[in-house]
Amino acid sequence: MRKFPLASKLKFPLASRLTTALLACALAPCAWAQTPDAKSGEMVRERRANASKDESAAKDEARGVEDGAAVQASDAGDAEVAALREQLAAAKDASARGRLQQSLAERLAQVGRKTEAVELLRSMLAEERFDPQLFYNTGNALARLGESESAIEAYRKAVAQRRGNYARAQHNLGVVLTRLGRWEEAQEALTAALRLENFTYAEASYSLGRLHALRGEAGLAIAEWTRTLRLKPDHADAAVALARALAEDGDPESALAILDAFASRANRRGADAPREVTVARGEIVAASNVEIIARREKGSARGAKNPGAERELARVSSAISSADATDASVVVREARRPEVLRPIVVGKQTYELLRRARAARDGERKEEAAAFYRRAIESNGGFFAPANLELGYTLAALNREPEAVESLLAVIRREGARYPVAFYHLGRFYEHMGRFREASESYARATELMGDDSPQFYVDLSRTREREGRYADALAAAVRYVHEMEKTGGAPDWALARVANLQKKLAAADAKPAKN
Repeated sequence: MRKFPLASKLKFPLASRLTTALLACALAPCAWAQTPDAKSGEMVRERRANASKDESAAKDEARGVEDGAAVQASDAGDAEVAALREQLAAAKDASARGRLQQSLAERLAQVGRKTEAVELLRSMLAEERFDPQLFYNTGNALARLGESESAIEAYRKAVAQRRGNYARAQHNLGVVLTRLGRWEEAQEALTAALRLENFTYAEASYSLGRLHALRGEAGLAIAEWTRTLRLKPDHADAAVALARALAEDGDPESALAILDAFASRANRRGADAPREVTVARGEIVAASNVEIIARREKGSARGAKNPGAERELARVSSAISSADATDASVVVREARRPEVLRPIVVGKQTYELLRRARAARDGERKEEAAAFYRRAIESNGGFFAPANLELGYTLAALNREPEAVESLLAVIRREGARYPVAFYHLGRFYEHMGRFREASESYARATELMGDDSPQFYVDLSRTREREGRYADALAAAVRYVHEMEKTGGAPDWALARVANLQKKLAAADAKPAKN
């Protein structure tokens, strides 16, 4: 079967559109032909009224049945809760009590009594007993109920009781910390989980990749998801994440190869590729075609011919266009928002320079890495967002913050909305340089774009505003952090203490007489 670029699949010839319109008209009901005379109309209305009454009665009956079933289910749930409480009261063995407590908490949550479930789990957390598995399971239950801070406490208690040797608890701890935007702690926990399993823990590798991606470290994320698939080739989430990262990193061909290989493995097992894999492939094909067209139009507008660049675009276009026709219908039905996936199309030489830069950075050869990043940027016409970002990180590690700032500003000026994490890192660099006003501005923009996903940014913003002497604004950011934490089960004590301290500072500042 001949295959075409996906972009061409979305264009329909005029005759086809006319045929479709005529067919739609032929099938539409004709209003005047169906209009009855007055008497027939009254009969129709009467029949409809009777039918409506019958339907209403049927609905009331069904609702009554549903309500009755709900009451019976509630009664059954209450009875089961009562039975579990009786068993718990009679239990003498500590391990048996623990199992019953967890069963009771689970059942309370299932019947909608979340407050009681959380209270029970927290009481278990407060017990002084040596039972790392109990605390691990308690952490899981609290995390499922959205009680993040208590879940963290439970996981840490489980890890401590095994003297750090609890990979599953370390992993889950890292996941919850990532959700709260506490990236450094999350990386420590996830890396510990991997190290405990000799770097063969596929799920920990996948979670660490997600953390790296959130931090704007595409190269590190790609490396982790590559490892995940090597350890667990049927990990669909890792395949999709890796493919999307590669496409947005400048290598859509490798992205499609990852998804095609995954689908082939599924087919050999007699299974279909998961829907998310098919959707991701369609998105990459469609978005890459759009990017290729935009690059060509931009080149034509400049009027300058670059045979090498044109050949590279033709090569990538040919590779992308090998997608089959099923991708078009999938994209039309299920594609995410257009801004979510935006592939970058670059030449092989540029991407190879980026890879060499990452290898040097991974090997702690920072000066060499910086040189390769600069070459990658230059070979792409002076801007290559992934290379600009990572050059900034590398220069900051070399204590060359002014150059790091310029590298990130290049990204922000051109594609700040696409790379919002650049604002966060820019804030860090400015803060390290003692430029607190610029740091506050950068953190404020980061909270606007990513605050819901990374509430820790509000802490950074509050800190720099306080150092500027802007106590009211610092307090507002601290209060916002507390508000975000309350959505996940409650704010930590230190955050509440910070709010109280800033309130005192603000009151003291307001009490000072104004200077003439």
